[in-house]
Amino acid sequence: MEKWRKLMQILNNLAPIFAVIGLGILLRKRAFLTEESTQVFNRFAYFFALPCFLLYKIGGAVSPTGLANLFLTTLFLAAFLTAITGWVVSGLLRVPNRSRGAMIQACFRGNLAFIGLPLMIFMIDDLPIDRRSQIETAMLVAIVPVVIFYNAGAVAALAIYQDHPDSKFSWSRTIGTIVTNPLIVACVAGGFIQVSSVDLPIVIERTCIIVGAAAFPLALLGIGSQLATIAVANQWSLAMTSTSIKCIACPLIGWAIGYSVGLEGRELQVILMMCAVPTAVSSYVLTDQMKGDGDLAASAVVVCTAFSLVSLSVVLWLTG
Repeated sequence: MEKWRKLMQILNNLAPIFAVIGLGILLRKRAFLTEESTQVFNRFAYFFALPCFLLYKIGGAVSPTGLANLFLTTLFLAAFLTAITGWVVSGLLRVPNRSRGAMIQACFRGNLAFIGLPLMIFMIDDLPIDRRSQIETAMLVAIVPVVIFYNAGAVAALAIYQDHPDSKFSWSRTIGTIVTNPLIVACVAGGFIQVSSVDLPIVIERTCIIVGAAAFPLALLGIGSQLATIAVANQWSLAMTSTSIKCIACPLIGWAIGYSVGLEGRELQVILMMCAVPTAVSSYVLTDQMKGDGDLAASAVVVCTAFSLVSLSVVLWLTG
């Protein structure tokens, strides 16, 4: 009976996420989705839908407790130590510079916003509303600094190991991009509304609810559509290495840190799932823009996304 319960938990939490990603792949293969429509989906989800979701969720939630600090500590340190692991392993393997930056960012840059958040919502759906709101708010607050680290760390890794010294790279432009990131702006605005005890006007809240409801389906369809067109090159060994670090080492590091700071039960399960989410598709886009090894970045995204179904299932089974 217990095994059956765990199997149903895995199915109910993971199947909807990967089913929508699979639908995106199918629709792109059948030409129902095009490159242009996928870009529109991604831009709308990134610049409007998800910020609206974050704004009303954070702004209307209960004030985060110390749980947000525990989530932040665990998730940030797990990402940082995973990045260090990727750096050390890539050095030991003597990975060429052009590929090394791509490999390092693939090791630690997880898709927290578009895969982690909907997965978390499914995982805590059976909890009492007060505890569910507490976990949700704490995680939303915690991922903001981690997303900043993802962006800055990925750019730094690719810039340091860039084989094109003539390429123009601007840290000021990069910092400006991070500061104006719509997800970060929405989280800061939501936090201000929350601490100021000012309620969102009903018309704005309801508008955010409607627009925000489109965030995850559009984002997941967009991920599937992009995966359908990524050309996986002959980079399997390095892609599997980065995938192993992202999907196995990162959750193990997260478990050690989370357990040591006092996380347990559903809270520990949630943070481990966030550690185990696959490499973000945007890592491939960034690598290509910065003239890194796009083939390796593409291979890592595809391999990690496929393997994460197994690693996430294992995490759910062991912690369920």
